[in-house]
Amino acid sequence: MKDNFNLMAVFCDDNGQIARFVEMTNFVFYTKTDDGWHKSDPIPFSCDLSGGLASIRENISQMLGAFNDCRIIITTSINGIPYQIFDRSGFIICESEAFDLALLDAVQADLIGQDDEAQADVRLLARTPEETDIPGYYHFDLTQVQRKHPELSSKMVLLPFLKETAFCALEVVCDHIPPWFEQQLPGMKLKYSIAEKSKGNKNHSAQHVVITHAECE
Repeated sequence: MKDNFNLMAVFCDDNGQIARFVEMTNFVFYTKTDDGWHKSDPIPFSCDLSGGLASIRENISQMLGAFNDCRIIITTSINGIPYQIFDRSGFIICESEAFDLALLDAVQADLIGQDDEAQADVRLLARTPEETDIPGYYHFDLTQVQRKHPELSSKMVLLPFLKETAFCALEVVCDHIPPWFEQQLPGMKLKYSIAEKSKGNKNHSAQHVVITHAECE
């Protein structure tokens, strides 16, 4: 379910000030509409950390019954078992020493920015390798993907495509020729060659390698 960035919960003390989780006496929801943020009535809650893990989970579960679609909490601090419970339940946890409506706007803008970046990453990975105007001929800029996702190896990205996709040729833009090409491509009835760079590709420093399928020769 997509996160609702227009709904946040703030942990408060008796004076209505933002509070640490262990010191809160209530929490309030802020909902954003076209005319700004609207505050709910306070919902009483005092945490009980005196029991064991099962008791703490039960205490927090009772609290979460009021959250519905809210998955963003704002507090001065939260740690230990309560933090783990909220984190594992999929909550976005924001900590701040002070609170005002500008903080809600700042949190929302930051989360929307992160979400937009994540969606852009999904789109980037979803369209690579990308089929060209010629059926069966694909292009893949490995350098672009690895700049965004350095944790992804060329093997992790390319092998699923090579094993599962019927293609004639795949042009790969890469910083260097992956060493596993020599060992694994022949066994898959594939070969590679160094190619001239595509006219539309602006990455002039990278290698352009074309992987071809024996059946298309």
